[in-house]
Amino acid sequence: MKYNIWLVWVAAALAAGCSCAGRKAQEQRRSCPSLEKELSVYWEGHDFQTLEGFSDIDAAEDKFDGFISLLSQVPHETAVTEMTEFLDSAAQNVVAYMVWAGWFEPFLHAKESPYRNDSLFVAYLDKALEDNVIDDGYMVEHLQDLRRFMNVNKVGMQPQDVLLKNEEGVEFQLSDLKGEHVLILFVDADCPSCLAALSDNVKEHKDRKLVAVLVNGSPYHMSNIRKQLSEEVLAPWTFAYCPQGRLETEGLYDTSLMPFRMLVNPEWIIEKSYF
Repeated sequence: MKYNIWLVWVAAALAAGCSCAGRKAQEQRRSCPSLEKELSVYWEGHDFQTLEGFSDIDAAEDKFDGFISLLSQVPHETAVTEMTEFLDSAAQNVVAYMVWAGWFEPFLHAKESPYRNDSLFVAYLDKALEDNVIDDGYMVEHLQDLRRFMNVNKVGMQPQDVLLKNEEGVEFQLSDLKGEHVLILFVDADCPSCLAALSDNVKEHKDRKLVAVLVNGSPYHMSNIRKQLSEEVLAPWTFAYCPQGRLETEGLYDTSLMPFRMLVNPEWIIEKSYF
């Protein structure tokens, strides 16, 4: 998928005469009253009954990008209403619906997306699962997993507890780290960007206890990481994996976005997540 959406977002924001970033979002909504009107007619003339709109897949994605950009700049209630109407229209063609549905996740849930919006993504998941249009069992299961993830490990909540084992073979509960400022980084030993994250976070979070949890990990995977990184990078980290496999089998954490990290305070409350 073409994923250079940052530049597209900037262009859309400039064209609308406003930006939807940061604390100014509410002010921009008040200063851009035409956005809601533009959104209400955005799909006017689009034939939802056929696949003609996908003859040029890049143009179709650009069209969807513009739609998400508008949704990100209007009040939540308006965005949900317009998204619901869009999905109702898209349901006229099952194949088209599944294509559109496949784009909501990278636009609204991916960490690097400028449109990332948990509340709107939850509204999408609820609608898509309620519609029951998607007939692919794996995709439905994936949406159900994502919906469950959105209910746990949120800012202001305690992280899901799980039994881990460190490199020395010592078992401990994740919650045993309570009382410290902790960065928890979920990684895959075979993921290049995860290895890079280990290095980057040493520099970025020198004042925190650093814990790297290997998903689908084992002593072998921890040893393999040690062969690829310098001692300077490795020294600050506590490496661990889940010996019982609960991390993977019970879906305690959203590991679809690895490297996935959380900041947890000494009271064992999540301060920041999905960043």
